[in-house]
Amino acid sequence: MRSSSSSSVLASLPNARLRRPAVWIAFLAVATLSLTGCDLFGSNDDDALPVDPDVVIGNSGPGVDAADGSLTLYNRANSTAAPYNIEVGFINSLTLHDDRLFVVDNTGPASGRITTFGDDQLQPLGQFSNPRAPRRIAFPTQNKGYVPNLSLFDDETFVPDTSTVSVLDLQNNSVTKQIDVGRSPEGIAVVSGKAFVANSADGTLSVLDTEADTATSTLSLEGCPSPKSVFVDGEDEVTVVCQGSAERSSEVLFLNSNEEEIASRVELGAPVGSANATQSAYYSEEAEELYAVSGVETLGRGELPGTGEIFRVNTNANTLDATLEVPQDDGLVNITAVGYDDVNQNLYVTRLPVGPDDGPDFEANGAAIVLDREGNQVTRFETGIAPAHIIFLRDQQ
Repeated sequence: MRSSSSSSVLASLPNARLRRPAVWIAFLAVATLSLTGCDLFGSNDDDALPVDPDVVIGNSGPGVDAADGSLTLYNRANSTAAPYNIEVGFINSLTLHDDRLFVVDNTGPASGRITTFGDDQLQPLGQFSNPRAPRRIAFPTQNKGYVPNLSLFDDETFVPDTSTVSVLDLQNNSVTKQIDVGRSPEGIAVVSGKAFVANSADGTLSVLDTEADTATSTLSLEGCPSPKSVFVDGEDEVTVVCQGSAERSSEVLFLNSNEEEIASRVELGAPVGSANATQSAYYSEEAEELYAVSGVETLGRGELPGTGEIFRVNTNANTLDATLEVPQDDGLVNITAVGYDDVNQNLYVTRLPVGPDDGPDFEANGAAIVLDREGNQVTRFETGIAPAHIIFLRDQQ
């Protein structure tokens, strides 16, 4: 599986993540952390997994400074879910690579790390720090990773500054270089010796040379407010999900990776986004389908209300195939993550419970809803606090 949830990251983060805004402008010294053993992860050292999972959900926890990220493990065959404490910070994303599960988390508003696990029994393999708060991870080669980093903010205007992509040495567990990109980089995808980074606050793509580890160009994405997710489809087109705004509807752009030009566009309509700014889109290589959610329903920002819809885009024909509505539930609100199960052809979405103020509760356990291809509920199960990212371990596309 190739890796993958307003005009800035600030505008798309829930209040639970912004409880200490002054920290966003703090200076962070680059730290290094050597490869570590299982003792980093508490009681999981000698314990077997609570269930044999083939679906894993990363739960962010209540905020970046809570250090309460966890996993929910789900077995599709017997519909069993169980929590798994991995003692990390606010989980932004999960990615599979080279028989390892990479967990990307924030340890503070301006710091982060990457933790690796074996993808079979989820045994911890190592953990190392990153100079800024990481968002996603992609892999130009077997032993090299690229990590877009959350922007720091100006202490007076609170406008995001230009940011970087960290170059990771996966053998030595270290950051070897920082590549300058645009403001608030989010999604990243690699194809044909290039990496394409979505700069959400600029409406641009930074193009990186993956051999030289340098930025070669910046592509303007006309009419693409806040590009967030980036994938590579079966035709090696760079697929960019634009969040949309009050003035412009959300879109999916398809770019020729060689000419670096937009080949076609698919209009979605409602703003695309995850309620906790994590996984708002998922690409299924096997099905050649992209799923995007309009999940930001009640963040107190009327210009980006969200609708609770799921858009299914056929990336072979570059067309909108279906718009599905998540079944209503009085106890749940918003959508925080989305994933498609190629094996059973089911769609997974995670949601937040309704809080005391009738808005989303980012400090209580959420729920995962399993839907069929028509949008009907198949089953549901409880997740940890603020579910953020869905990934499939077995029978993987």
